[in-house]
Amino acid sequence: MNPRATVAIVGGSVTGVAAFIQLVRSGNARRIDIIDPEGLAQSIAFNAGEATLLCNTSVQTLSVLDDEPHDFQRYLQAQGIDAGEDAFVPRAWVSGYLKQRYAEYRDVAQARGIEHRVVRATVRRIQPVARSDYRLVLDDGSDLRACAVLVCTGSAAPFVPPLVSPHAGAPGIFSTPYPTKAWLDSLGKPSRVLVLGSRLSAVDSVLLLCGAGHQVLMASPSGRLPGVRTATPRRCAVALDETRFARLDLENPKLYWHLLRIVARSAKAISGRSLREQVDRSVEPTQRLRGEVALARRGATDWQNLLVQCMDMADVKLRAAPPAVRMAALQNCWEAVGRYLFAVPLQTATTLLRLIDEGRLQLAAHVPTTLEWQGQWQVHDAHGHIESVDAVVCATGFHKQFFHATRDGLELQVSPTTPCMPPYVSPQLQVSLPGAEAPENIWLLGVASYLAAPMVNSVYQSVRQAREVVMLLAEPPSFIDNHATEAVA
Repeated sequence: MNPRATVAIVGGSVTGVAAFIQLVRSGNARRIDIIDPEGLAQSIAFNAGEATLLCNTSVQTLSVLDDEPHDFQRYLQAQGIDAGEDAFVPRAWVSGYLKQRYAEYRDVAQARGIEHRVVRATVRRIQPVARSDYRLVLDDGSDLRACAVLVCTGSAAPFVPPLVSPHAGAPGIFSTPYPTKAWLDSLGKPSRVLVLGSRLSAVDSVLLLCGAGHQVLMASPSGRLPGVRTATPRRCAVALDETRFARLDLENPKLYWHLLRIVARSAKAISGRSLREQVDRSVEPTQRLRGEVALARRGATDWQNLLVQCMDMADVKLRAAPPAVRMAALQNCWEAVGRYLFAVPLQTATTLLRLIDEGRLQLAAHVPTTLEWQGQWQVHDAHGHIESVDAVVCATGFHKQFFHATRDGLELQVSPTTPCMPPYVSPQLQVSLPGAEAPENIWLLGVASYLAAPMVNSVYQSVRQAREVVMLLAEPPSFIDNHATEAVA
């Protein structure tokens, strides 16, 4: 790419800020535009001000500089906060960190003569005008031009279960727990609230509701809570067997068991404990939570030391696989592995256990079948049981952002119910449009990269992608085009 080019970054949260910083450090742009309707560093994940909501990865995975993994820790120390690299800290601290680092590199950009602006708008589509010349159409009908586009958007609309969708907008029905203040303040007297889901956003909802004096019934198909951990180190003295990992057959129906053997061998080598001794296999969710809290308190969760390496190796392998094989492999392993990848800090798990013991949190391993209003919301299940609640919070996750690719460009604002043709995305995260002779200078990063890299769920992974892509942009166009063309072939 021409080092005097204009680069557009679509999205101003973690990935967008990381990409901006990498572009400034590389000096590989004349102008950098960040386009986001919410402005800078307004991620729902890190914009929560409540101190009870902790990051679910530890300090050493939260640096916005890929080559300086201790940068976030140094920022905290400069704020007078003595946090170790394994600490789980309030999410609001990450938001403050992102804003400060962005401001610092904005000043660096100005000093180096790099033009920069933040545009408060939504990009609807990206249209090629000529090679390395793109028109970004905004929601108000205006447009911007750029030589390269880095799409750093997050998730799309909340997923609202069919049980709730007919009641969307009714009093006491909340389609998402974010932003927290928008719905939490609307609850009056101490209420009984149904939280649908049992993963991270559901845990957030429980902490906030119970902290405000409400009672919670948490319901999900499995009733399974996330695992429990005390750190997410980026390095481990004992490594996974890279040779065996590389030989894994993603299409093997027993893929999970082969993966488990690799993890179990390394997990045992850390301190001599078998993997079986590091997990609790109880079926009942509360009993399992209690067992996992006890294991974490004893420091008997050695598996957590292998997670980062496992995700990195899986990312490389999955990116190289065809989309259908990639999805089948994830489905094969996700049910058993997902709750460990998205494990909660011991502090959070201890709070959940206390709330259960105090009777303020109930768990249900089923999803209600019917929801109706009769002065209160009546929740019916398949066994004929009826629960009365004052409010319902959907903590059931978010849709992936859908992308629709045509010869004329890439649509970014696509409804989940609208048929679309996703673009081809190379292992290098570069987009190819249908019928085009060469890949475009359009790149999908972070959560938006799921079409090629479906395992991205941590800050450090998004930051690493930002560095990778900016390094590729610095290469001659033939380097980028050849790699991506080979991937298409």
